[in-house]
Amino acid sequence: MNENDDPIAAFGSAEEGVEPLKPYMDSTLFDTIDKQAQIELLTPVFDAITLAGADYNLKAQDSATGKRYTLLKDDKVIEVFVMDTNLGDNVKAAIDNHKEQNGLL
Repeated sequence: MNENDDPIAAFGSAEEGVEPLKPYMDSTLFDTIDKQAQIELLTPVFDAITLAGADYNLKAQDSATGKRYTLLKDDKVIEVFVMDTNLGDNVKAAIDNHKEQNGLL
């Protein structure tokens, strides 16, 4: 997401439901982390990114073992994650660590 992007357009709104989250859902994990659980894990991730500032972005990429989530700031990789029950906490911690290292906290 760039600073000129609208977070609601990028991540959805109450009217759109979970449609914007679909590209981030990892169907290979539906047997252990079902769709609703993934929605509940992804929502705070995008809340954290939106609160952190418009220059943070999360990209989802398919891999042989499932999705990988790359946290970027100004197109530079901050950290790479996999879907697990700590995804939101891990992304928030990575943002906070990055901000602290760069004197932004």
